[in-house]
Amino acid sequence: MIRETGRIIAIEEQGEKSTAHIECISKSACSSCQNKSDCGVGVVSKAFSDKTHQFEVPFQQGMKKDSYVELQINNNDLVTSAVVVYLVPLFFFLVGALIAKQLSDYNEGVIISISILSAAVGFAVSRLLSNKILHQKHFDKIISCKIKT
Repeated sequence: MIRETGRIIAIEEQGEKSTAHIECISKSACSSCQNKSDCGVGVVSKAFSDKTHQFEVPFQQGMKKDSYVELQINNNDLVTSAVVVYLVPLFFFLVGALIAKQLSDYNEGVIISISILSAAVGFAVSRLLSNKILHQKHFDKIISCKIKT
């Protein structure tokens, strides 16, 4: 399980179903490293501030604005989303390159162009798949909240 702490920034009541809007701050791995001042990656990570991500989760009893909760996501769901985001476009890129190689043995520009276009199609397919997966799985199944005191 991957765990992240988030702050409830708003609670939206919609009749019987209420949702809590939660904000998490992504921190770079460099913030905990002792060599961050000497490392080139650490210097670059300082240039980019921590990013915030917002989630909507079903309201649970005891949640209130400005309190902190712990979000959890299953490893299986994390691996599935990583496969969709990274491997699908890579697969399309490689298949496009192989097909382009069969069609044009001598013109590398055509092979590169077809490969890049195939990767773009792969990114579009990846986006459609990720939207479909997220719509099939509701956040109440993916994320569980624990109110922290």
